Amino acid sequence: MKPEYRLLANQTDITSKISNRLISLRYTDEAGMESDMLEITLADHDPDNPIQVPATGAELELFLGYDGKHQRIGMFVCDEVEMAGWPGEMTIRARAAPFDVSKGGLANLQSQKTRSWAKGTLLGSMVKKIAKEHGMAPAVMDVLAKIALPHIDQADESDLHFLGRVVKKYDGIVKPAAGKLILAKIGSAKTISGLSLPSVTLGPDDVSRFRVVMSKRETAGMVVAYWHAMKSAKRHEVKVGQGEPVKRLKMYYPTQEMALAAARSELDRRERRKVTVSITLPGRTDLVAEGRVILDGFRDGVNGEWSITRAEHSLDGNGFTTTVEAEQPNDSIVPDVEDSAETP
Repeated sequence: MKPEYRLLANQTDITSKISNRLISLRYTDEAGMESDMLEITLADHDPDNPIQVPATGAELELFLGYDGKHQRIGMFVCDEVEMAGWPGEMTIRARAAPFDVSKGGLANLQSQKTRSWAKGTLLGSMVKKIAKEHGMAPAVMDVLAKIALPHIDQADESDLHFLGRVVKKYDGIVKPAAGKLILAKIGSAKTISGLSLPSVTLGPDDVSRFRVVMSKRETAGMVVAYWHAMKSAKRHEVKVGQGEPVKRLKMYYPTQEMALAAARSELDRRERRKVTVSITLPGRTDLVAEGRVILDGFRDGVNGEWSITRAEHSLDGNGFTTTVEAEQPNDSIVPDVEDSAETP
């Protein structure tokens, strides 16, 4: 099979213009707040025919595939251009997050704002309002959209950082991609509509290299969070998990629900990072961040289902390759919960 790509700049196909100059093309799909990034390196060796420097804010749309069959990867906004030599090269970097005002009108999510959000504001309503302010479409999982929030202040804080801070307490992630502001549960392996993402099964013959790391330093143990009961004027502590080590969250939460969500989020994070895997294989566009990969036919400790945290797709002189980093999912974990009040 012959790997191929297609690239549009502001809806104009520029594939043929850059094909004889292309050194490498790399697309990185990240879970969490990290924006998906597209990096294109071109040969700029001809002083009589230099490459035109693209304007920041230009929209790039990428397609990848084999033998003339291309899958749309996404839309990216150019925010950085690097020129180096010798020989002359130009590297264009574009991110799914609109760091600049793009041709399509996507505004800057990094501008700092100061405002307050009233008690009872639904998380879904917050995302909808912020998305509208930036010319984006909101995409929120139902399980998160209905969460009622306490009073929250946004002080000299960008919308992207603020949303990330809020949803982290509920084991959620916020991510701008393809003109949408996405809010989802970490490692849920589901689309925004609640449908399961397809799992990809790989055997030893499908993989060029693999590496599994088991870390005792990331034993989950127990997480303790604190909340304050206003009527009784008592401090309560919520415990999830069991054993050592014990992680105590420094922040005090206004309700038991928020304290419990924060403790579970931290315990889930620690569970996921106990065992990690990295895989390199011939290019596969169906391997995506937050999706699942099933390894079958390997040895014990490698076989099983993994939750993808990062997928990097590279196209260069060596062909089309994909590198995946993944963690063990924790769908079945239901941590023990204990709530106790401080005795006077």
